[in-house]
Amino acid sequence: MKKLIQTTCLAFVLIFTAQSSDAQEIQPDARALLERFAADLYSLSGEFTQLTVDGSNEVVEESTGTLLFEAPDRIRWDYLEPFPQVLLADGEQLWHYDELLEQVTVRPQPAPENSPLLVLTRPELLERFYRIVPTDLANVIEFEPLTDDSEFERARLIFDGEWPIALDLYDRFGQSTRLSLDNLERNPVLDPVLFQFEIPEGADVLEGL
Repeated sequence: MKKLIQTTCLAFVLIFTAQSSDAQEIQPDARALLERFAADLYSLSGEFTQLTVDGSNEVVEESTGTLLFEAPDRIRWDYLEPFPQVLLADGEQLWHYDELLEQVTVRPQPAPENSPLLVLTRPELLERFYRIVPTDLANVIEFEPLTDDSEFERARLIFDGEWPIALDLYDRFGQSTRLSLDNLERNPVLDPVLFQFEIPEGADVLEGL
């Protein structure tokens, strides 16, 4: 489960095409929505539901929680149900705390190209690391990594009006994950301490995993 959570969040902690002019020609509406959402975005808060299914459409994992973002690269995910966990990227390191196991893992924070959620706040990453896949849906941006070593094969960012409401991730083994976003708030004032991880007393610490 820990690997599933980290992979999904890194994929969420969207990025896009090699040629921005082609991307805009293919999906001008969705790209314009993304640009407007990201403009002057310094912080973000909200709630999420994460649902993962396998190739047989059987539910592998379902969880809910809250998310926080602060520019340029600080992200916090608090998993509330069914198992309390924290995933925190502080700009230098990525911390994962499993409350039930009383275990902390820490490793260097992944590069932006491995953090698809950053596309919501930095759309220029699309041009550097992904290619757009044409769709007939004006509110959807579908994209795939330019390299073969990504942790996901393709993704879809979905808008409802001016707001992103879901990110779908598909891996190379037939598994898919939908991250649904709710109650998003643009530019809330966030206490810096929220992005500073303190190791809980008594917790085991594992590095580099």
